[in-house]
Amino acid sequence: MIHHGLEKLSDPQGFTTFIIDKYFDYLPLNHLYWTYLAAYTQLIASGLVIFGFFFRPALISLSITMVFALVFHFLDSGLQGAPFAIVEAHNYEYETSSLYLIAYLTLMVSDAGQFSVKHSLSRYIPENIRWLA
Repeated sequence: MIHHGLEKLSDPQGFTTFIIDKYFDYLPLNHLYWTYLAAYTQLIASGLVIFGFFFRPALISLSITMVFALVFHFLDSGLQGAPFAIVEAHNYEYETSSLYLIAYLTLMVSDAGQFSVKHSLSRYIPENIRWLA
């Protein structure tokens, strides 16, 4: 996911023009803001997931970006012969987004694990917010 965030940051105006303005024109605020929000979410939240810190909030934010990716791919090309037909444009991009979303939701149900930063610092985290970290 980190490379997707870096890709957005390499040409934020292009992503805004060709994706946000075209498919998500109903979003409030400046559309360039949403590009930066998605890019930094993919960068920062992915790092948090890797280290297992603020695990569930990071997974929630990544899941939201995947929902937007799924909406984009469905609006862009539809299901195009899914699940068994060969399509003209060979665009099955929604599959990758849905697999990421399933992985994020599965990780959200589980936990960061014993090798995470959260596990190492758990004795310092108050009990009532431990689920958040």
